[in-house]
Amino acid sequence: MTGSERRRSPRVPVSVYLQQHVEGQTHRCFSSNLSSSGLYMERPIASFVRHSAAVQLEIPLPDGEAEPVWASAEVVYDCFDALFHGTAVRFIALGSRDQARIDAFLSQNVGSEPIELQARVA
Repeated sequence: MTGSERRRSPRVPVSVYLQQHVEGQTHRCFSSNLSSSGLYMERPIASFVRHSAAVQLEIPLPDGEAEPVWASAEVVYDCFDALFHGTAVRFIALGSRDQARIDAFLSQNVGSEPIELQARVA
């Protein structure tokens, strides 16, 4: 890890729509990268003010499992531009089965082109 590089795990480029649950609201977000310890996601700018750094994530993985990965995470970085609110999160609570699913997915896809994942729409 270099002085300017704070990430603990390598990132894999993905194209996935996921659900972010925060303070009783659900937001559809787009993730462009995933690692074993977190992810980066964007969503359209809205009049949303987060009062806590804690979020819950519902992440679909194309690994043959019907259920999404569920993770508790903390916001470690926020950025804004004219159209999007970008957020980097670090996983803080993840079931061992879900962590194993993420790790297996990442090990199979390191160095590949962005993986397109499809979220299930309820």
